[in-house]
Amino acid sequence: MNCPTTWIPPGLLTNCSESTLRPPQVRRTQTPAPLLRGCAGRTEGDRDKNALSASHGPLWTFSNTKKWGVMGQKTEPLDERLRELFGTDARSEGPLAASGAGRRFTGIDLCRPLSPEQVAFLLDALSQFRIVSIAGQDLAAFSLAHFERFANHWGAPVPHPNNFMRGGKPAQQDGDSDGPFELIPFERRTAAAVNATFPGQLQCLPHESPAVLVVSNFRGERSAASARVTGGGSWHTDIEYERLPIYVSMFLAHKSPVARDALGGNWVQAPDGGKAHPYYEGSDRELMRLRKCLPLNGETAFADTAAAFAALPPTEQAALEQVQLRRRLNEGDEGWLAPLVRTNPRSGIKSLHSPIWASRPRVRPTIEVEGMSAEASRAFLDRLEAHVLQPQFRYDHPHAPGDVTLWDNYMTLHNSPPLKSNINSLDDARLLYRLSCKGEPALSLPRRDAPEWRTAHIPGGYATPPEIIDLA
Repeated sequence: MNCPTTWIPPGLLTNCSESTLRPPQVRRTQTPAPLLRGCAGRTEGDRDKNALSASHGPLWTFSNTKKWGVMGQKTEPLDERLRELFGTDARSEGPLAASGAGRRFTGIDLCRPLSPEQVAFLLDALSQFRIVSIAGQDLAAFSLAHFERFANHWGAPVPHPNNFMRGGKPAQQDGDSDGPFELIPFERRTAAAVNATFPGQLQCLPHESPAVLVVSNFRGERSAASARVTGGGSWHTDIEYERLPIYVSMFLAHKSPVARDALGGNWVQAPDGGKAHPYYEGSDRELMRLRKCLPLNGETAFADTAAAFAALPPTEQAALEQVQLRRRLNEGDEGWLAPLVRTNPRSGIKSLHSPIWASRPRVRPTIEVEGMSAEASRAFLDRLEAHVLQPQFRYDHPHAPGDVTLWDNYMTLHNSPPLKSNINSLDDARLLYRLSCKGEPALSLPRRDAPEWRTAHIPGGYATPPEIIDLA
């Protein structure tokens, strides 16, 4: 990753065209659903920890001794508790990022059902480290059913918009969020095309769940033409444009590219950074350079918005905690207000939640800061995005087959890397499975989500089938 090293100095917020050091005038409109029902948001996140413990399990504290990076945690009690809960073979490594984010665990078998104490430990680890990787699952035994069962502990798995339609139209487009929920037949989903590319060599793990998104760089019959490189995506969090955003997303890695270029030593060469696509025109040149500083070996790019918030002066932190963002699902919607700063209800760590003016250009509406004009909102959020994307807050996560990697969408941004497409070799193949979850974590299964809550927040009211929850 050939990143610029520019540091945006203190005073980040004071150079905007409209003052942000006084609270914006907030209209009294409906506020978003909380991250974890009853204990989220920038004021409720600091509730008495005994109350949190009652609903979310015991709070193992990993902090207050040896520090790493901006927001590091001590390792000794974490490792002791890890081995107590998961056995003497369990180990941890981290932080994975210079910012203090990221923890990698080995020796945890996710084929086995988890106890409430084990779930609480992992919940607390994510609340501290923002990104957690549970490495080395045996793909001969660990199925996508095991993966979805595990996801139920983090929230209710959400059908991905690529797997369903609304009123016969794609669900991932502006204006196409209404209408009857209709699952796309499995033979028309990505998995079917992936399975046709390398028959007998590489096939998706069996599944039909609408919550599982297949992420790959090959879809269909191979071509005689040479592979081409497509640029990365836009920085975002998952489904922040709904009233109840995604809490946790996770990948299961099946195949990672191993081919390397003889000249550069990377899988791909950096695409031309001079083009605005996929972003809108008009952004600052330095911001565009930061946006396009992406990994070149198929890693997932992350930015640590908790460390980025912690690095700001206290006066600017206090000002940002007063900021409300108006988010919309579709153009023309009135939208709703959502806090820019969130407090994690388990760790108390504050972070910037999706400080992006246009996280899905031409797909979802841009964001406005309450009390600011559209032009000033873009300037304000572009400066925040440039701050968050500085190298000291960035981390590129490599995927190895069998790794399950989770991230907290309230405490991170992420982006897809440049990819080879139209590939002809398994050495270039990248195949991942993704699940995303909403709502409260569950220490034990099955989940107890109210039917009316599912209807309001989960497309099609989807619930993981009992036969998956009850896997031996």
